[in-house]
Amino acid sequence: MKTSTDLPLTNTSSVSIVLPVAKISGRKRMSRTDKPYEVEYRGVIIRCATPQDAASVARELAETRGSLHATKWQPHEFLDFVNRLQWQQRRLLAFILKAQYNRATDKQLREALKLRGNQALAGVLSGITKVAQAMDIDPTRIYWQRTEYREGSPFREYRLATGFVQSARDNDWPEEKNLEEPEDEG
Repeated sequence: MKTSTDLPLTNTSSVSIVLPVAKISGRKRMSRTDKPYEVEYRGVIIRCATPQDAASVARELAETRGSLHATKWQPHEFLDFVNRLQWQQRRLLAFILKAQYNRATDKQLREALKLRGNQALAGVLSGITKVAQAMDIDPTRIYWQRTEYREGSPFREYRLATGFVQSARDNDWPEEKNLEEPEDEG
């Protein structure tokens, strides 16, 4: 029997778990014809006969309209959020917004923001997440990160959520003046 690590799901899926039933403690072992693979999604368990069926269900559920990344923002919520961000955080989001397919790599972001490394980039991204959490906004409504390994090195891509992109367009965001570095007051 295949394990959950054999299933073609990514860490960007909104599905909680895909496991063979035999691996779940407290359950009796089932035969293949008894649909031994389960997909748990928002507290509902869906049983599937094959790992391919489970992965297919997981992908379909992840693409449903109820996904957080597609949730449209209320105008006041969007403007309140972007106005709480620091200029560098706004520049990062604006850069991704203007990029092809609303995606950018870590290298592109570091160059655009003139950051020395991924640790500095992580600090900017962390600031965005902290503002979101302070406002009780799930960070996946703003952006998400995907990491691949190519020839042993991490390749990171950042993508804006479709709801965020639509709200930015609806609110004519960003205004160039909000992307400028503030002058020192010293």
